[in-house]
Amino acid sequence: MDNQKRPRILVSVDMEGISGIVHPGETNPEGYDYGRGRALMTAEANAAVAGVLDAEPGAEVWVADAHGSYRNLLPEEIDRRARLVRGKPRPLGMLAGIDERTEAVLFVGYHVRAGAGPGVLAHTMSDALLDVRVGGRSLGEIGLNAAMAGHLGVPLVLLSGDDAACAEARELVPGVHTVAVKEALAQFAAATTHPEEARERLRRAAAEAVAGRARAEPLALPG
Repeated sequence: MDNQKRPRILVSVDMEGISGIVHPGETNPEGYDYGRGRALMTAEANAAVAGVLDAEPGAEVWVADAHGSYRNLLPEEIDRRARLVRGKPRPLGMLAGIDERTEAVLFVGYHVRAGAGPGVLAHTMSDALLDVRVGGRSLGEIGLNAAMAGHLGVPLVLLSGDDAACAEARELVPGVHTVAVKEALAQFAAATTHPEEARERLRRAAAEAVAGRARAEPLALPG
């Protein structure tokens, strides 16, 4: 199939909302367990890619590494059917790869916004920011990126992360598919699903979300 005719699906992958991850030592390059964090992140990205292609075998799947340096996902381990976007600076940041042909976006491993209560590794863009408001509404990375995608006419169809991140996504985007891979207990604590179980659930949910993407509405903020 000609690339211009293949539907593009973007999978944006952050790290704090990945199953098993609870501490900066697992998400920062200088951390004691960063290597394990990268492996967990890559495996969850691949689960989402597999689900997308289960539903839409002809899709052009782009995966945007959307954490920190944007150089966390292991290129040699990413599903070879997908195209990986890594490194910075780059256009559209966490949504790099989105374009006018993109039919849906999936957020994998996302986290709740700063100041929103219990949430694993909660923040908004940087620890230097306590709050970000658009039209008087507090938005975190979920809302900001969903709104950016919505401005381009692309709906958010799935989000995975802890239970708090999933609740935030459902409040912003009614009908979005969510996969809670852990229950937030505190900033650095969670009751986490086994990574293999999380991947199985994510794959199934991604397939369902992509199959139903025609019914999804892009997020439009008032004002």
